Amino acid sequence: MQKYFDQVECIDINAGKTFLKKRLPNNLLLFVFSGNLIINCNYKSDLEINEGYFVLLPADTFFIATTVTTSHIVIIHAGTLSEMIIEDPEWNPDNPQILPILPALAKTLKQIEYLKKIYKTRLN
Repeated sequence: MQKYFDQVECIDINAGKTFLKKRLPNNLLLFVFSGNLIINCNYKSDLEINEGYFVLLPADTFFIATTVTTSHIVIIHAGTLSEMIIEDPEWNPDNPQILPILPALAKTLKQIEYLKKIYKTRLN
């Protein structure tokens, strides 16, 4: 279980802050629960991700992610979790697709976030 908790980050970021500026070693799933952000991919194109949406960012790609408004984001460092997405013939790593967060997925992510907070409290 610890392995999966280490793959999840739940963060609150103030407006105008850059929270990602690097080449990703692994796939990264970004879930935007509130606010919105802009992601620049390989210095080419900007993706705008609004509240209630998520995107899979592919490995070995350089990204700069900046919040437009104060945001609550769940980040999952995706290994095998993202395989079913990247194996889809429609998947294009040069053009990541922004998808809506389904209610069941949102509930699951909120439960993971809650369990992560409890687990972290127990460690302290």
